[in-house]
Amino acid sequence: MAADTVVIIGAGMAGLTAAHRLQRRGISSIVLDKGHKPGGRMATRTVGEARFDHGAQHFGMRDPEFRRITNEWVAEGLVREWYHAERPNADGTPNIRHAGRGGMRRVAEHLATGLSVRNGVTVTRLEISDDTVIAHGPDGVIAAGQAGIVTAPVPQTLELLDSGSISLPATLRSSLESVQYHACLAVMAGLDGPAGLPAGHATPDTGPIAWIGDNQHKGVSEVPAVTIHSTPRFAADHIDAAVDEWTATLCSAADPLLASGITGAVGHRWRYSEPQHTLDIGAAVIDAGAPVALAGEVFAGARIEGAFLSGREAARQLLEAL
Repeated sequence: MAADTVVIIGAGMAGLTAAHRLQRRGISSIVLDKGHKPGGRMATRTVGEARFDHGAQHFGMRDPEFRRITNEWVAEGLVREWYHAERPNADGTPNIRHAGRGGMRRVAEHLATGLSVRNGVTVTRLEISDDTVIAHGPDGVIAAGQAGIVTAPVPQTLELLDSGSISLPATLRSSLESVQYHACLAVMAGLDGPAGLPAGHATPDTGPIAWIGDNQHKGVSEVPAVTIHSTPRFAADHIDAAVDEWTATLCSAADPLLASGITGAVGHRWRYSEPQHTLDIGAAVIDAGAPVALAGEVFAGARIEGAFLSGREAARQLLEAL
């Protein structure tokens, strides 16, 4: 175990941002994620000839640094402006929605370049022993370091800490236990022709669908393909139902909104799609023998920018603690 290594749980925006910040200060990290690719909800999947963003669909930018980085990504050809939201940002600047060229996951893959990222790894317990943070999996120790960062959804974070007997301050635990999430049921549907959605997306006012995004219009898929996201209420009612059941329901609801027919569909559950409220503290560092930072969008505002801000703050606080 390298003395100057930080173990990071989660290869989404928060975890990858934190790893970059630490790397710039000469501290290496090992980023562990159960997914097969980096990105978390910045997820892109190929089904047959179609390609889908089936998690986060786009992102905005309000923070000056995140705006600067996004503009760099645009210049590099990594992301593109997709559309302008109707309402401007609170500071009056245009609310431009950006998307990854070729898929949202491309942003995460770009961030993962040069980092030690291990995908397909399930962490079951995080513990501290002899001033060392140790990540355990089903078959034993996965990684260890002088500190840790956990960016998993709050229920999973609490489970990891509790399994390793890492105590939290009472006030912080109470705040975390109060966090609840909206779920989302996502359907990736291929079409027999263009989707015909105005500006490449639609947000129905009624029914079980919250969002339909045209992946071909977005530049993600070369063939017609849409992503359908359920409303939180529909997801709450059907999260444990058979996938085929709610996939069929969402396809039926989408059919009259599309200019072409659905040829096939695949469903995906997002149990922790979006926190119902955020703590807005940036991140939280606890010390139970070695420092562990808790981060993720719930700490700094929902969605991709919030995850970026939290990862940045987690790295800052951890550097102060080391």
